[in-house]
Amino acid sequence: MVGMRDVARKAGVSLSTVSLVVNGTGYVSQEMREKVEGAISELGYVLKTRIRHPKAGRTGLVGVLMPSLYHPFFASLLSELHRHLADIGEMAVSFGTTEQPDAEQICFEMLRQHRFDGFISCSHGGLGDSWGTVDAPIVAFDRFLHPSIPVVNSDHEQSARLIAELLLGTGVKHVVEMGGPRSQFHDIPVDERGNDTSFPTTHYHRALEGELAKNGVHVEYVQIDRVSDLPLFGKAAETAFDTYPDVEAIVAPDLAAACSVRQAIRRGIGIPDRLQVVAYDGTFVTDVAGMRITSVRQNLDGIARGLVHQLEQEMQRAGNRRNRIAEHKVVGVKLVKGDTTR
Repeated sequence: MVGMRDVARKAGVSLSTVSLVVNGTGYVSQEMREKVEGAISELGYVLKTRIRHPKAGRTGLVGVLMPSLYHPFFASLLSELHRHLADIGEMAVSFGTTEQPDAEQICFEMLRQHRFDGFISCSHGGLGDSWGTVDAPIVAFDRFLHPSIPVVNSDHEQSARLIAELLLGTGVKHVVEMGGPRSQFHDIPVDERGNDTSFPTTHYHRALEGELAKNGVHVEYVQIDRVSDLPLFGKAAETAFDTYPDVEAIVAPDLAAACSVRQAIRRGIGIPDRLQVVAYDGTFVTDVAGMRITSVRQNLDGIARGLVHQLEQEMQRAGNRRNRIAEHKVVGVKLVKGDTTR
């Protein structure tokens, strides 16, 4: 196990200097602080007093299921979840269904065996209503697992209104939209809440298309079959330009929007005069595409905080969870103007 002496040796400073830095006491020059912090990062040192022991009857572990661990949006959300779970004395055990196809089943069994204190699902597959049979705290992000399981998601319909207002203000008449399979738009029978999809994100697509259509804007849809398959985002951008050469605006997830900007640059299409690009998610990807992309930014910190807060409540009332209607928490979004819209 790495200790303070190892950090001091690596940084070339005294043990007392390391102690001052990690405990936040006393004065340390910026140069010394950077040496110590660099050594801490390189060695993976963890201050013992910051390691929390789980409460009685708990494992201190929460399962987190993602569609992919390397997709920028889900990787960024996972980072926030780790931070907020640590605040309640829990450690995230992360799974990605792309990297481990049986991950959902593994999480299901771990919960049934009470090897997790709780579970946050940001992905789902074939288990369907089985999640409602698990006597354990469960919270879902951007998907409906079961009527008894709380859901946290962004205000996707507000996102649609922000994008529609932006584009309508510039007078565009032909828009290409990109997103997941259209089969997700109506993938379940209508439930008691009026939902006919297990993916709340599809409400964003519906609302955007409806708002644009009623204002005389023609909308095409380019499908990305698997959002966990990153090369497909680039192929979707190519398809959009090849199939709709007169497109005036592209609305797409961050990666597809970035690929669209690069395609436009390669093809000599001016941005934003000839083509406007709007991204939905607002991760770091929107800043590395060659120009800063206008985006609707989901509040990753707010989503993670909401998920963890809801999970903590579920832990406290796990015995009564199946006797109530699930809560649905909506997190706000905001439009961030870049260089890709007028």
